[in-house]
Amino acid sequence: MQAPSKFSITPVAAAVTVALTPGAVVMAQDSGYQGLEEIVVTARKRAESVQEIPATIQAISQDSLAAMGAKGMEDYARFVPSVNVVTYGPGSSTVVFRGAITGAGYIGQSTSSVYLDEISVTQTGSQPSIRAVDINRVEALSGPQGTLYGSDAQAGTMRILTNQPEMNSFEAVLDGEVRGGGDSDVSYRGSLVFNVPLIEDKLAMRIAAYNDHDGGFIDNVLGHTADSYGLDGENKAPAGWGTLDNRTEVENNWNDADVYGGRIHLLWEMSDSWATTFSYHFQNSESGAGNYYDPFVGDLQVVRFHDEWRTEKFNMGSLKIEGDLGFAQLVAAVSYYDRDTVYLNDITTYAKYWAAGYCHDSYYTANDYPYYWTNPDSGYILWYPRYCQGQTVDGDFLSMYSGPSNDDKVTGEIRLTSQGDTIDWIVGGYFEESKDSWMAPFAQPTTGGNGSVNTFPGSVSQRYYDFSFANYYGIPGYQIPVGSTSSWYSQSQTDWEQTAIFGEVAWHINDSLDLTVGGRYFKRSNTNWYLVNHPGGVAAPGEAPAGEPDMAVAATRAARLANNGLPFGRPGSEDQVIPKISLAWALDDERMVYGLYTRGLRQGGVNRSRGVPFFPNAYDSDIMDNFELGYKSTFAEGSGRFNVTAYNMIWSDYQLNMVDPASQNCLDANGQEDVSLSTDGVCGQPWQAVIANAGEAHINGINVELDYSINENWLLGVNYEIMEAETDTDHDLTGDGNNNLIAGLRLPLVPSSKGSAWLEYSAQTDLFGADDFFVRTQWSHTGDSLNILEPLPNSDPNPQVSSPAYTLGDLRAGLIGEDWQVDIFINNLTDERATYTTGTGQFEWGAGSIRDGREHHQTLYTNRPREIGIRYMKRWGD
Repeated sequence: MQAPSKFSITPVAAAVTVALTPGAVVMAQDSGYQGLEEIVVTARKRAESVQEIPATIQAISQDSLAAMGAKGMEDYARFVPSVNVVTYGPGSSTVVFRGAITGAGYIGQSTSSVYLDEISVTQTGSQPSIRAVDINRVEALSGPQGTLYGSDAQAGTMRILTNQPEMNSFEAVLDGEVRGGGDSDVSYRGSLVFNVPLIEDKLAMRIAAYNDHDGGFIDNVLGHTADSYGLDGENKAPAGWGTLDNRTEVENNWNDADVYGGRIHLLWEMSDSWATTFSYHFQNSESGAGNYYDPFVGDLQVVRFHDEWRTEKFNMGSLKIEGDLGFAQLVAAVSYYDRDTVYLNDITTYAKYWAAGYCHDSYYTANDYPYYWTNPDSGYILWYPRYCQGQTVDGDFLSMYSGPSNDDKVTGEIRLTSQGDTIDWIVGGYFEESKDSWMAPFAQPTTGGNGSVNTFPGSVSQRYYDFSFANYYGIPGYQIPVGSTSSWYSQSQTDWEQTAIFGEVAWHINDSLDLTVGGRYFKRSNTNWYLVNHPGGVAAPGEAPAGEPDMAVAATRAARLANNGLPFGRPGSEDQVIPKISLAWALDDERMVYGLYTRGLRQGGVNRSRGVPFFPNAYDSDIMDNFELGYKSTFAEGSGRFNVTAYNMIWSDYQLNMVDPASQNCLDANGQEDVSLSTDGVCGQPWQAVIANAGEAHINGINVELDYSINENWLLGVNYEIMEAETDTDHDLTGDGNNNLIAGLRLPLVPSSKGSAWLEYSAQTDLFGADDFFVRTQWSHTGDSLNILEPLPNSDPNPQVSSPAYTLGDLRAGLIGEDWQVDIFINNLTDERATYTTGTGQFEWGAGSIRDGREHHQTLYTNRPREIGIRYMKRWGD
């Protein structure tokens, strides 16, 4: 059925778009206008024109990446309507295909996978931000891709493909950029790319190196700690609050970031039929605070009491062997990926929510409960002394959260592919081992400032633990472990192992009809170790007798000590079959319609269960069934391309990140909360975040794409997607018999519509010795979205908030010479203040400052303000 392509790039447009790409500068030609460029992708692990694939695939070429000025995923995702990238700051983002997400979280697996060449960089929580340097193309595969890409490709896959070495050709490319604006510090980008032939026809190397600085645009201004806390008209803040300020941390543009990295590819063509490629990529980033502000403080302003920062380092490498076996092409690849992150966040407002609600006197004394700690200032028992971070019960305090995390992964894949006149097929096997771990000394009281001193020793919380160890655990004279920095220390490690076999067969029934059938069988296992210590710290993990599971149980204590302080592991396993089927019909050489059914899943796992929670220890995979109809076409003799897709996705047993309801307090006979009571699976159990299979949802949408080369000078592009993503079933989140989630709720972090448009004019010129010039304007629109799934009102400390729709526009113009290029540009023309999402789970909404005139506290993640810049590129080589 594969018709000959009618796409080819226009001569002048070729000079413009290709010259926009470092390392691929060409001269304008005088031949006639020919139309659009053909886009060849390897989305199905074989080279094909994107117009001939019966699936929704959008490819962004190297030319387009340069033309739009993309430096990372958040930039080019603006022009992919099926993808929403929620950016929190440098190196931290959530990738969402087709609205498949139930909320932000740090313990759940992603519904979308991200690849750099053959390397999977998908992981728990946020995904890394890989700088767009020497990138050949980006492929966005929308909808479930479980057959070829396995778990985590439940709703889609983002593939970032780098440029590979070229034999017998030397090339060097210098690319630099400077930009700045009235609301931001100066930023710069710089990169060098070398393609070096080492042995003629045998060995070549390609090296890319880059160093970027993103100037900050958020100001940390002078302010005081919250002196009011309440959403019901009652101020729960103690009288001693609101006395501390952040004068040592006041700084303009404090969210700057430095990113540097490099990549090397070494290609060895062993013969005409065999080749080996070795690749290595590293990236280090050091950044200040995240890209967020508080509208109750001011535009692009916050009040924070600690110098927030984040460092991230990742290393990845791969070895790929390719060979022609005659009957099939062989690819065997192994890869590894390692990512280390350390960060410090100010959580003073979060810690004060818990202190305001729980750090206060009860009506009981030691005469009533002799084993509970008594407030020496009042003589009454405190409800929850662990939340009292100050030196006195009513004393003001500051608090921070800092800890390391690590992700590493080793994968291997071997596959055979064959393309024939009647049958195309692919078959392969896959193996993966991965680990994610973190340490979290949460809510550490400090003096604030760059030289923060931990004040947990001497705090009310510390004195309470000293008392508890001696009186409750029966260890007289026991002191808190040396190195304890907080009343809550947690540590987690999860090991994963997965094996799979997969295959697809495409049958060209006749010249017009293709049938494709595929499947994947996988088996996985995982084990989680989770530890909570009260108190603890990174320097003292696993030492405190008050840890969970209960250290009073001798068997548990022995298991902990035998495993370097961690408790016993909780295992889980499952196996699944993932099917796929599609039917494509070529109406003629320029038009195709297709129907597609695919299934994707996100693997299940085990929770970090403590005590006897309401939800089970193990949770199952959630399944995404995708039903899709599509139309692909070219028109005007290859000058235009028009595609439309309609899809219905049914999400079964979707995974929801939540707090287990059995952590709520039990009630006594009088209906009053009693912390001494507990009932298995109902109440009085340890607080813990879990993942639960919550119910069903649907995601329906229509996607439209238009590319049109109007003539040899004008190029137009438009795409747009509308979507409905809602729950279909009711669900009880708290175990009280009432449904907190009901059918018809809109899924969070999902815009109801998203689209973009661009218009480019190019022509020949001799201005300043150039060959061509171009002008390009581009705009993207993102509809409104919600921050969380549950419709919590403004009377809740974590209310549901709607982020308004926003539109971003850019303008770029440039001159192109034989081996050089100069661009000037304006990013965010209208200085639009986009809200990617609103911070959730921080219990900050009720915090206010009467002293500073702030009614609430809110965190809005946003984009960069308007900036003007210039870019220069120079090429040397054959």
